[in-house]
Amino acid sequence: MQIVKNRYAGYLLFVLGLLLFSSSITFFVLAGSKKVMAAESHFSDVPLDHTVYHMCRQLLQIGAIEPYYGTNLAPFEKISAEAWNRALKRIGEYLGRTVPESSLFYSDEEINGRAMLLRLQNLVDDSCESVATSNADNSRLTAFFMLERCLLAYDNE
Repeated sequence: MQIVKNRYAGYLLFVLGLLLFSSSITFFVLAGSKKVMAAESHFSDVPLDHTVYHMCRQLLQIGAIEPYYGTNLAPFEKISAEAWNRALKRIGEYLGRTVPESSLFYSDEEINGRAMLLRLQNLVDDSCESVATSNADNSRLTAFFMLERCLLAYDNE
């Protein structure tokens, strides 16, 4: 019986040592890796698994999307003319192109889904048909998705 207890204690000690060793190795590997960290630009009102991080990936990478208030994205708020123009100009800088004045908005009242799509169609050769026009609203999420899909994805094709 004593032999079994000693053997059990030895195995238990070995397993605990192995667990401690693997935990410390995992900690040091993850702590030194930037790829494991969640996201550099995350918004406090949008969870990290929200589709905006996938739908607008390039816009986020080039810094075209700025927080609404504080650290909020406010994806379903109406986009302002200032936010649209800032994102469009940042995309122009990124692509090395000048954004024509006709694609900018001068007041928040003139912004709607159809107007955004028409302004984008003036910038690209095709009709940007991948964006559904029937349910295009004036939200920040829709606007940023249109910019991503019609300008950045178009440039990569």
